Amino acid sequence: MPAGRDGAVVLGGAGFVGSVIARELLARGRAVTVLDHRPPPGDLTRKGAAWLAADVLHDEVPFLPPGEVVLSLGSSDPRPRWPWMLPVSNALATARILPALAGRRITLLTSVEVYGSALAPLREDSPPVLPWTADQVDEWCDEAVRLAAGPVPPWRAAPLGQAMAQAAGSGRWVYALSKLAQERLVARAVPAEQLTILRLANICGIGQERVVCRLIRAAQGGDPLVVTATRRSFVPVREAARIVASALPAGTFNVGGPPVWLPAIAEEIRELCGSASSLHVRQPPAEDSCGVVDATRLAGAGHRVAPVSSCLPELAAELKEGLPPRFDPPLPVVIPPRAARPDQVAARQQASLWSGQIKHGARWSRELEDQLAAELGLEDGERSVLVTCSGTSALRLVVAATAGRARPGDWALLPSFTFPATAEVLLQLGYQLRFADVDPGGWTLDPQRLRAELAAGPARLVVCVDAFGNPCDYDALAQVCDEAGVPLIADSAAALGSRYQGRPVATQAAGHAYSMSFAKVLSAGGAGGAAVLPAAAAKTVLEDPAGWWRSELMNELHAIYAVDQLAVLADMVRRRNQIAAIYAGGLSGLPGLIAQQVRTGDIHSYVHWVVRVPEHPGRDALQRSLLDFGIQTKPYFRAVHLAGQPGLAGEDGADGRQAALPVTAELDAQALALPASSEMTAEEAERVVITLRQCYLSLLSTGRQA
Repeated sequence: MPAGRDGAVVLGGAGFVGSVIARELLARGRAVTVLDHRPPPGDLTRKGAAWLAADVLHDEVPFLPPGEVVLSLGSSDPRPRWPWMLPVSNALATARILPALAGRRITLLTSVEVYGSALAPLREDSPPVLPWTADQVDEWCDEAVRLAAGPVPPWRAAPLGQAMAQAAGSGRWVYALSKLAQERLVARAVPAEQLTILRLANICGIGQERVVCRLIRAAQGGDPLVVTATRRSFVPVREAARIVASALPAGTFNVGGPPVWLPAIAEEIRELCGSASSLHVRQPPAEDSCGVVDATRLAGAGHRVAPVSSCLPELAAELKEGLPPRFDPPLPVVIPPRAARPDQVAARQQASLWSGQIKHGARWSRELEDQLAAELGLEDGERSVLVTCSGTSALRLVVAATAGRARPGDWALLPSFTFPATAEVLLQLGYQLRFADVDPGGWTLDPQRLRAELAAGPARLVVCVDAFGNPCDYDALAQVCDEAGVPLIADSAAALGSRYQGRPVATQAAGHAYSMSFAKVLSAGGAGGAAVLPAAAAKTVLEDPAGWWRSELMNELHAIYAVDQLAVLADMVRRRNQIAAIYAGGLSGLPGLIAQQVRTGDIHSYVHWVVRVPEHPGRDALQRSLLDFGIQTKPYFRAVHLAGQPGLAGEDGADGRQAALPVTAELDAQALALPASSEMTAEEAERVVITLRQCYLSLLSTGRQA
């Protein structure tokens, strides 16, 4: 790019690579406009960069100011939650902006991944070895151009994105196919003499947690260094920005330093950091790139990328002295699950609305009940499933059907460590409340404390809670309740997908109530629930002449969303357990932090991943520190008997009860939920761990010094 005050437009200029390019262009006196759906870093606008706010998939493409265009558009996440979104965000978004590129000088940033599993060395003329041929990619691009004539939100884009993702089989080459499609789309709209394509090797730099930075952080923390036995080429992000801002001629260029053996880089990093970390070398997957990139053509144009070892001291110094990268936008503590087939969900909901079949009892609510029965192992017909408009409605149905409304003087026993709705339902049905403590490991109702409470006074029923999806100790609780002649009812709001001793949480109590709210593993589009009852009890409820249950049942629109989610329930639980394992492993050894324990043989659904934070450094201080880095957290749960809400304090009110519920009181003061969702990636969880460790140890150190 020539020097001077000529304009430059950076598409994707708020991202990791795009923002560094924008800085370099500004430093060279260029007038820079950033086009992105999110605001660019503040230093860019302070230095004069303009921001065009637009999501090119959803919005009309705005008029671009004069100047050359740098395309740093799309996603480079190697392990996205939804692989089909890679072709959507990389290639389909590019198809949307093609008309705006007419007559422009274009620099397109893609990836050496486009070569797929081609043999070494990877040269610009190496034919890609990918699941699709070039002709098949072009056919996909034809469809992309047709679809891109109007806005393409995910529910319209999904079929096209899924076609590419499914072609990639294992998913290893979805990103590569999407970037190759991006190249071919731009080449259609821009004459060859106006187009420079830069195929970037592995980018490294502060702000993107990839292999080099992760190895340095691990070495500095004394953690194991895990690498594959393979070669890779690297390019520091600032080197990439320098090359983009230079006057490269038209053509295609590989951009990367000399290929290096990853175990050798890990050894060098270990020595550089003076670390005693162990080194673990794994075999690369069968589908992998050779990693040997030939950058001779780039050198012929006057640019060389230095070996990655040359930037290691600077990166190590910055990571040692610097702060963890901030999540921007912030990472919520609750990320509702997105539809697995948004196109199918939208079509079914529109068909339901158009036909007028939206009340409970039509096709999709019946289908959801049948599929839930199969998922929960209820095919014998002894128990029935009713889908409801909320988890609260489900619990109200279960209590009313199995224990009935309260008579004068009736008591209900329950844990105080629960969502308020557990207690509120019992009050609505006329019960007085008594609380029993939870066990200190799993945070569910303690059988021995329950036994003592039942011995101290009668109760009409017991309600246990699968805290955050952690199954209760059902065998022990059932034995205590059987001995006392009291029905056991389960508030299993968070337990869809959980298993107790290998079996779905569904038959262990007299009835189970589930929630499908936006925060749960299985969501019904923001609101919903399900009740599992003995078949006779369900029949009695539905035949009640008062008809009070009618408004409690789920409609078709929510059932359609829940059916979509139920098809991927096992995968969502697996993903949440993966996040939980990263948290547990990464945060182990931090003094005083105690995570919820899961009994051997049980499966926790991890609606929330919650940890106890000791008095020092304190939950509030850790919350504030994490929020500075864009990580949201929340105290779960506030103990019901201590919340100060009238009617929920229990038999003796709050005074005097704290001593009787010591574990609950500690949890009330210490429990903190971290972000947890099936929408999160392993990379995001690892970043949370890095940040929490640094924040926690810093707070501990500050306190000791004080």
